[in-house]
Parts: sequence; structure tokens; C-alpha cells
Amino acid sequence: MSETLAFIKDRAVKTISAAKQLASTWTWQTATPAQMQTALWAITGNSSVTPPVIGQEEIASAAEGTRVAAHGHWGTQMAELHRRTVQAVGMLKNKLQADPAAFAVVSGLSASSGSRKETLDEALALESAWDNQAPTWSPTTMNTLTAFKALRKQCAEDLRTSFSDTHTTWRAEVNTLYAMANAVEQADEAWYLDATKVFPAGTPEGDMIRSTVPTTYTPVIPPTPPAPVPPVTATKTT
Repeated sequence: MSETLAFIKDRAVKTISAAKQLASTWTWQTATPAQMQTALWAITGNSSVTPPVIGQEEIASAAEGTRVAAHGHWGTQMAELHRRTVQAVGMLKNKLQADPAAFAVVSGLSASSGSRKETLDEALALESAWDNQAPTWSPTTMNTLTAFKALRKQCAEDLRTSFSDTHTTWRAEVNTLYAMANAVEQADEAWYLDATKVFPAGTPEGDMIRSTVPTTYTPVIPPTPPAPVPPVTATKTT
């Protein structure tokens, strides 16, 4: 929506400008230029007034930043969980391979996940077998069973929930932004229809409205790259 939002804001600015020029002879019955400006500032913000207006664009952007940070932190911890799982699975199997009964419990463990769900499933399976067969053992001083349990729980519950919450908040703020932009767009369209009925084409006011307020959004289409030129094959001469 970024391109269409830019168009909506640009049209709103030009609509407000035109409305102000007409204010001495005609004011739209639905909203004054000041009210139209307030609706636009609610989207874009305005730091020049007191108190400053924080626009919905900034609010949505901040929510996106929080969501991205939460997702990144979750991903970092998931990568660490996978690393510790790989380490512990291999070393636990080596430790117990001389004990057929114990090795039978850990022989099916794997650490080759291709998704977050698989990483969590493999970590849980390891945790259960580790707790059952060698609860006091640890592959390194950093990768103890207690630390592994805490990390797996953090990834499966705390960080997952945090990301879900921030994603929900971000989506709500974006939906609010879309709704506000849609309301401004509808108001500007209605203003244009009324204004062009009050001021026909051919009048100074009518021509000003029609020449300054855009009515059609045209997306920018990137140029099609030229087709590759086939290499020239040298002709062998005799």
C-alpha cells in the first residue's frame, strides 16, 4: 500500500490547498479545510504544532520495528537451541553407545531440523531422553540439562508468544492506518465531486481544481529489460 498511500497523501495535500483557495467563496458542507488537514495529520503527523501530532504512519512503523526485533531475537535463540541440540545429541549417543539399553533410548534422536517446529520437536525429544538417561551429565559446562530446558521453554513459549503479540499489535496498527487512509481518500473524492459541480470547467476556480487535484493513481511499472543478445558465433573459413 506504500505507493497508493503516497498518492492518497499527495492528493489530500492538493485538495486541502484547493479548498483553502476557495474558502472565501465556497466551503464544503462536510468538512472545513482545517478539519481535512487534521485528518491528514492524523496519518502523517506534524511536529511543528504544540503538542506535536504523532501520525499513524509513525505508530505503525514503530510497531513494525518492535515486531521485527521480536522475530529476530526469537530466531537467534532458536538457532542457539538447534546448535545445542546438535551438540548434545551427538555427544549423548557417543556416551551411551556402550550401554545397549540406554543407547536404545537415544538412538532415534535427531538434530537435522528444517523448520522452527522441527527444532522444537527435536529439542523436546532430546530433553526427555537426556533427563531419563543422564540427568547429571552435560556436553559442556554451558550446555547443561537445566540450561537446555530453560532455553527450550523460552523458545517454545516466551519468545514465541512475544513475537505473536507484537505481530498482532503491528497488524492492528497497519489496519488502522489503512482505514484512516481510506477515509481520507473517500472524503477527497467526495470533495472533488462537489467542488467540480459548484465550479464548472471553464471557470477560473473550476480549472484550478481540475488542474491541481489528481484523480487517478497510475502505478509505476518498471521498464522491461531488453532481451539478451545471443553471442555471435564466428564462422570458420577455410
